[in-house]
Amino acid sequence: MEQQGIDAIIAQGLEAGGHRGHFLRDEINIQMGSYALVPQIVRAVNIPVIAAGGIADAKGVCAALTLGAAGVQIGTAYMLCPEAKTSRVHRAALKNSPSGQTTLTNLFSGRPARGITNRIIRELSAICPDAPEFPMATSAVAPLRAAGESNDSGDFSPLWAGQNTSGCKEISAAHLTEELASGTN
Repeated sequence: MEQQGIDAIIAQGLEAGGHRGHFLRDEINIQMGSYALVPQIVRAVNIPVIAAGGIADAKGVCAALTLGAAGVQIGTAYMLCPEAKTSRVHRAALKNSPSGQTTLTNLFSGRPARGITNRIIRELSAICPDAPEFPMATSAVAPLRAAGESNDSGDFSPLWAGQNTSGCKEISAAHLTEELASGTN
């Protein structure tokens, strides 16, 4: 990537929410956590490395920077901010999920993606060999999703979220950004 002129590399760990950085591969057991991945990439390249996955507070930002990251990419922590376009059902799941448990699942798209564990994941298994191939899984689950969401239920919805939902707060994105950067000065 560096030899191709890429300006920076995003090192996305297994903890990240949504679809994987290596979306085209099914092998989830070869994915590393952010704090194992970042220093390996930093040692291998001479361009900035941006850490992503599981970072939800100022201590996580500091840890990533200590490991050599030039910056961080944070997604899940911003999902309850008023500026986020997070749906009502998704917001409720983020606020009410017991321990914020997330898992990798192929049920919603046909490819592994991390989301909040809900009814369909518990009942069909997170990685289901019978799930339709990408992109057919999305339309296969659509009727269940629509019915559930019409009743304010996320039981059949892709509730994408990273492994660390503890940083989700109903505060402005600007205030959250200030909090995340507070330990980096």
